[in-house]
Amino acid sequence: MSPGRAQSNAILRAWCAHITGRVLSIGSSSDQDGDGHRYREYFVRADRYDTSEPTPGQKCDLVLDARSMPSMADASVDAVLCNGVLEHVDDCHAAVRECWRILKAGGTFLLGVPFAQPLHRAPQDFWRFTEHGVRYLLRAFVIEDLVPIGDDPKAPSAYLVRARKVAAC
Repeated sequence: MSPGRAQSNAILRAWCAHITGRVLSIGSSSDQDGDGHRYREYFVRADRYDTSEPTPGQKCDLVLDARSMPSMADASVDAVLCNGVLEHVDDCHAAVRECWRILKAGGTFLLGVPFAQPLHRAPQDFWRFTEHGVRYLLRAFVIEDLVPIGDDPKAPSAYLVRARKVAAC
């Protein structure tokens, strides 16, 4: 496991430990954290944890396209985990709007996005995100934490964000 993955897993464990209610993990795949655990285990106080992927056959709880999730009711989840996913979504703005829509007021959005990472899962690898781009993308949220991952704060491998939905968009 890379030092960056270990760093982001430690931060996520701390953030997730206090989240209660229903959690939706977007683009969960196998839900593996790269350290032999599942992200589901991080949410020790959650009542429900659903995994999702955009195509069937991924052994997830739900089939959801992050850009449009009509089967998810407005304000129906307490937290959304979207880690290492947005770079693979052609319309990342639509995906963030959908996450905002399905979150309850006061809900938590946990987002992990790459900055200085190699191309992966091509040809479905569309984006890299600067800190300023993340702040713009999440402008409807209140950003509580925005952490650069890696040894170089000027060129982090990724950003990990904890944001809160506080008002109507």
